[in-house]
Amino acid sequence: MNTQLVKQNKKTKKFSIKSFINNKKMEKLTFWIMFNIFYILVGSYLSTKYIISHLMFAEGFIPLLIVNIIIGIVICKKGYLKKNIVYVFMLLAIVFAVISTIFAIKPEIALFGEQFRNEGLISIIYYFSLMFLCSFVKGRYKKTIIFFIFIVGIINCIYAIFEAFGEPNVIKVTHPSGAPESTVILVYTWARGFLINPNFLGTYMLLCLSYTIGLFLDEKNKKSSIVYIALSMFFMYGLLISNTLSVLVGLFFVVLFSLAYIIKYKKYKRFAILIVALLSIFIVVHMQGKTSLFKDLTRTGNETVEITKGNAKDEYGTRRLYIWRNTLKILPQNLLHGVGIDNFCYAFGDEPLYSPGRNMFYDKTHNEYLQILITEGIFCLIVYLFMYAVISFRGIKQGFKNKQIYLILPIIGYLAQAFFNISVIEVAPMFFMAMGLCMSSQINENNKLENKKD
Repeated sequence: MNTQLVKQNKKTKKFSIKSFINNKKMEKLTFWIMFNIFYILVGSYLSTKYIISHLMFAEGFIPLLIVNIIIGIVICKKGYLKKNIVYVFMLLAIVFAVISTIFAIKPEIALFGEQFRNEGLISIIYYFSLMFLCSFVKGRYKKTIIFFIFIVGIINCIYAIFEAFGEPNVIKVTHPSGAPESTVILVYTWARGFLINPNFLGTYMLLCLSYTIGLFLDEKNKKSSIVYIALSMFFMYGLLISNTLSVLVGLFFVVLFSLAYIIKYKKYKRFAILIVALLSIFIVVHMQGKTSLFKDLTRTGNETVEITKGNAKDEYGTRRLYIWRNTLKILPQNLLHGVGIDNFCYAFGDEPLYSPGRNMFYDKTHNEYLQILITEGIFCLIVYLFMYAVISFRGIKQGFKNKQIYLILPIIGYLAQAFFNISVIEVAPMFFMAMGLCMSSQINENNKLENKKD
């Protein structure tokens, strides 16, 4: 009897030591991913304030990428890699990106990216390296990474609020606003945080808000619920002052999907609290005159009605229709491998695509899916779409099954707003991390210990 107890204690001791070692490894991996997020914050700040060039910020991805690859190789050698079709899609996407770079109009641009964008081949591989590493993060460490993303979001949001309210110690960037034919041009201050453009701030706020909504709906602890609803209201404020209509579209799909989750688990009270909280922030910001999204919604609604009547004008969708029409014209001759990563400026011949008034030119299509199609080709787009579909389908399934809806909501929101927005190196890494964290839940779906820790 005593001998059996001794053996059992030894087994328990061995298991505890093994768990301790695994936790130490997970802590190191989590810390390294958080360091990547910290670098993106610092690089965004320094490049936005013109302390360093945007190219220098992007070149900083190279040493991070090298370390990410080394860690990835170690993970594979240790036997932690599990079969997952998404890994195949990731590899194929990189292969097609390399092919696009080789046959690009300007290969050097495809490698390092266009000036002030710098989303070339190196940046794309860096995104996938982060996604790969995040797919091995387990248990409570996923939330640790997400909370660090929140910290970065809070810093950006606070700075954006200072910009919106004209804080004298904050550098302000003004931007003209008005219809092309309008004789009255309004000048307003951008609320952008450290993210160059309000659109990018809006996307970051959407990612954070999507996480907090999911965490609030999943949380059982009262104090934690209060924290999550407070963060939801805070990030909603940041989203609204960004004046980015595309992220409002993304938020609509996040709330719509959350409603399906609410109906399944009958969490009507929580959903009511969430909606009231978000609407109250919308009313407050609107009354403060710090958002134009209500007017933008009205204008977009009118434009949509005109489009259904066949009256689609180039200026509709803040000239997105104009960009898309011209992009589709050159698509047939660039269908296989595209014009090259970040080569959109050079796709139209001797000069880039200019606005109708020729007061500006476009270096992105303002639709991430069309951007991939014209720059990297049809096969690359198909791979991305399959990858998004698999991750989303499995994420939705696991989100409902394990009550971890917070992992899929940011992906739903981002993919929806991507129809009208662009990918940038300040924000895209967070989206790829979100996909990796969602994959981690899918890979370890049979690990009951992980589900308890979450």
